[in-house]
Amino acid sequence: MSIRRASLAALVVALVSVGAAGCSYATPVATERTYNASDGIVIGVGDVTLSNIALISDDEGSQARLIGQVATSGTKAASVTLTIEGQQPISWNVEPNQPIDLETTENEHVLTDLGAKPGATLRAKATADGQTEDQKTIPVIAGHLKEYSSLVPSSEPSSPAAISSSETPSPNGSTASTAPNEAATPSHTTH
Repeated sequence: MSIRRASLAALVVALVSVGAAGCSYATPVATERTYNASDGIVIGVGDVTLSNIALISDDEGSQARLIGQVATSGTKAASVTLTIEGQQPISWNVEPNQPIDLETTENEHVLTDLGAKPGATLRAKATADGQTEDQKTIPVIAGHLKEYSSLVPSSEPSSPAAISSSETPSPNGSTASTAPNEAATPSHTTH
């Protein structure tokens, strides 16, 4: 191999290396960017975070199950309310280091008279200890998808936490409440 050919080969290798390194320089590293790696949304209000919040709906969009998690990073319990358009507010008391997993049976919330088919979004607002987050949009996800098929609400809501926009509040202002639990008490109130 001649010196001229070796020099040309070295130059080509150097140019390709610089070009490839330039791509890394100009493009941000995806793992350094904070994003919601799920189908649901994140709502943050003070020390409270509602994460992976979504509605898993039947194909007709008549009812949906609220999924996600409610947690506080604070040192004391937080009172949290999520209000989804057309529905009664849903409230929780969440203790520090005791997140509420909405995909468990005891924390199940089935919304009826939804009026939104999979693919739609519904406006929602979260409040925690008097602070309110700007309005967000919660996605309505098709329950026939394999990942969500076990979360589709049955035709008849089976949980005491099932709520409807047509429920009538009692004189004390509450609807379909669940039994008290000091750590994580889901309840439904009207404001």
